[in-house]
Amino acid sequence: MAFSTQIDTEAVKALLRALEENEQDKAVALLDELTSIRESELYQQVSLLTQNLHKTLDQLDDNSLLLQAKHDIPDVTERLNYVISTTEDASSKTLESAEKVLNITDSLEQMTQGLPENERAEYSQLLSEVNTELTEIMLTQSFQDLTGQVLNRVVLIISSLEQSLIHLIDQSCHDYDSIPERVENRDEQQASEMKGIGPNVTQKSKSDTAQSQDDVDDLLGELGL
Repeated sequence: MAFSTQIDTEAVKALLRALEENEQDKAVALLDELTSIRESELYQQVSLLTQNLHKTLDQLDDNSLLLQAKHDIPDVTERLNYVISTTEDASSKTLESAEKVLNITDSLEQMTQGLPENERAEYSQLLSEVNTELTEIMLTQSFQDLTGQVLNRVVLIISSLEQSLIHLIDQSCHDYDSIPERVENRDEQQASEMKGIGPNVTQKSKSDTAQSQDDVDDLLGELGL
């Protein structure tokens, strides 16, 4: 379907004349007419794009996109949330430990009061260096706030994409709830392991691990071990 993007030059000339002659009502009417034509064409183009996308989904013979929408995207989101949570916890513990050590160095500084002047100066210098390094560690932990904000933004975008895909799938001939589980053969499983998918941090991976352990226990039980 083709759309006309030609602007009516006569209408533009009429608009310019209306402006020059200070005919405000006529100018507004002409401007509205030109704008409505352009908006109508844009609406038709968006509608055609949506129809083509729905048609593409309806004709999908390969379930890869559907499987990604239901399984891979939620998996990525859960893993990113795990990264955000663990880095936040690690940063909090680091700051807490650094503050405790700073308090200890303050106590050590007080304990040097009774030492000879030369020894006291030496210990004070060392404690000062320790305090400087601890302060640097605490300042460096500010990275967590920045990376956390970036990752939260990524999660928000991915979640929005996920909801859009679910909506499109529901609008097509596919039923989102009936999309099957992802099944991998041995070669695909080995390929996934070689990519390094990380620890079992998602509910699905933990469930798979638990089921695998149950299978191992059952086998050992059958062997009398």
